[in-house]
Amino acid sequence: MIARLLLSPEFARNRSLAAAIVCATLSGCGYTLLMPVIGINLEMMTGSGALVGLNGAAAALSTIVATPFVARLLERLPGRPLIAVSLLVAAISLPLFRVFPDPTAWFVLRFVMGIAITVVFVSSEVWINQIATPERRATILGMYATALAGGFALGGLLLSVLGSQGWGPWLAGMTLFAVGTLPVMGLRGPEIEPPSSDDASVKAMLRAALIAPSAIGAGLLFGATETIFFALMPVYGVRIGLAEAAIGIIMVCGAIGGILLQIPIGRLADTVGKLPVVRIITLVCLIGPAFVWLAGSNAFALYGVMFVYVGAATTLYTLGLALVGERFTGGAIAAANAAFVMAYGVGSLVAPPIGGVAMDIVDPQGLLIVLSALASLFLAVLVVRGWQRRTG
Repeated sequence: MIARLLLSPEFARNRSLAAAIVCATLSGCGYTLLMPVIGINLEMMTGSGALVGLNGAAAALSTIVATPFVARLLERLPGRPLIAVSLLVAAISLPLFRVFPDPTAWFVLRFVMGIAITVVFVSSEVWINQIATPERRATILGMYATALAGGFALGGLLLSVLGSQGWGPWLAGMTLFAVGTLPVMGLRGPEIEPPSSDDASVKAMLRAALIAPSAIGAGLLFGATETIFFALMPVYGVRIGLAEAAIGIIMVCGAIGGILLQIPIGRLADTVGKLPVVRIITLVCLIGPAFVWLAGSNAFALYGVMFVYVGAATTLYTLGLALVGERFTGGAIAAANAAFVMAYGVGSLVAPPIGGVAMDIVDPQGLLIVLSALASLFLAVLVVRGWQRRTG
């Protein structure tokens, strides 16, 4: 049976899907293991929260810088070796953090590693979108997002086991990225269809954003909401008087919601249509902060609210990717997927500072106002696009 799964042509599509999902999941696990390790060690080295924050911004900046070039790389290089080399670059970068304990070197290494991981994720998502059948696209992408979220959770668990000091976390992260090359190169099936020269250009990315603003907007709103949740929601919890343990449970509830809701909402989107479900989820993102506000410092109420609100918000990534696959085919998916990831990076980079300033002006509910305002802007885009489709 195992030989049949590994060699039979009837399972070729499944093998390629498994390769893309497994390598992305291992990368996500390594990423979430090492981000806090880098932050904690940098704090011990410098004692500067500003430097830690700037180092984190280097990762978001690398996503924005690298994304426009991924389609061009896929045009010129075979997809599987490109992913494998990118995984190895990330793996090799990790022990260098330990070898060169210097803040400047860590900025460079964080940027290089961020570029490599961006190539892995964009290429993997293009691959999955090309292989997924139209009638099951959102469900398959929901499976991908669930596996990815599980990898993120496993990275946090490894951090609790290995700690942040010594060689342990660095070698574990290096191993995760290196092992990710095995399914990519070993599980044979459909390859990544390269984009044409025209589809690999920056103009193609901009054209994709104009053709499918609903998909791109979903990536932007997801990036903003996710980053604000993980970066600023703990601060919000402190300001409303929650204990640290309660804040930790709130974060876990949001993460679990993101894991458990992906596949059901993906199936719903495949059944009733992706855009109607995107509108519903955006409405949840609009009213969710109001329920957070109403819950106040009632920790148990916040657990339920965060499970639904944050869990639903994270499905925007799945739904946005599904919309990309619905509107584009073949090699053209590469530029559209790159535009989607670029939007995610912009949301991740821009939204937290805005949320932080708002929280200082209207303490602490300004953060919730910003979250609802972002969702309302995207909902307006969806309404206008719906009107345009109806009127031709």
